[in-house]
Amino acid sequence: MADVPSRRSPDTADRSPDEPRAADLSQLRTEFIRVASHELRTPLTSIVTFATMLESADESVPLTPADRQAAIGVIRRNAEHMQVIVADLLLLSHLETDEVPLDLAPLRVSELLDFPGVPRTVAPGPDLMGDRPLLRELFHTAVQVVALTGPAEVTAEHAAGRWHVVVTAATGTSLTAERLLSMRIPHPERPEEHRTGALALMLGREIAARHGGSMVTSVDRPGVTVRIALPAR
Repeated sequence: MADVPSRRSPDTADRSPDEPRAADLSQLRTEFIRVASHELRTPLTSIVTFATMLESADESVPLTPADRQAAIGVIRRNAEHMQVIVADLLLLSHLETDEVPLDLAPLRVSELLDFPGVPRTVAPGPDLMGDRPLLRELFHTAVQVVALTGPAEVTAEHAAGRWHVVVTAATGTSLTAERLLSMRIPHPERPEEHRTGALALMLGREIAARHGGSMVTSVDRPGVTVRIALPAR
């Protein structure tokens, strides 16, 4: 089984109470910097490339009005994409530092898991107390990650005061953890935009953590399995 790195390092059990927190923050900071650098590099490269082309255009390298408009369009699209990335990174930072309070309300699990074309089986149980937009984003991420390898299916059961949601594919293609982190996943609020798997999973993990739960993504067979646990109301 190959698991995408979780929020807490597995070797912290034997450390003093302060050491796990420091280790977790250091690990998260390193992962955050890596993801941010990866997300911003591609649009920045495009912007610099086309800006340089416009700047250096002269009689030896003539640009037609159509060429100039095309270059400006590429710069604008990549700048807009960077705005989306920055908003996502700010959301991640706010989730990690608890800077923004959750808008808590009782929520029906079956409605949170209602996605077009995705079969779901939800056992009886109490409502979840949570922030609806954030939890919808969490489950959207889980469904889209699994859908990279095959049609997603969702099951949810309530046990011992917690909801356990499993998103998996009945049939799927093989995928390594490294490949998963680099693939593109549709943005939950902007269908024309995408996130890398790394950023989407980091956001999902932090949303679950802010709600007192967890999100674990495993590449343990053909396909991907996402397991989410959240406290009930």
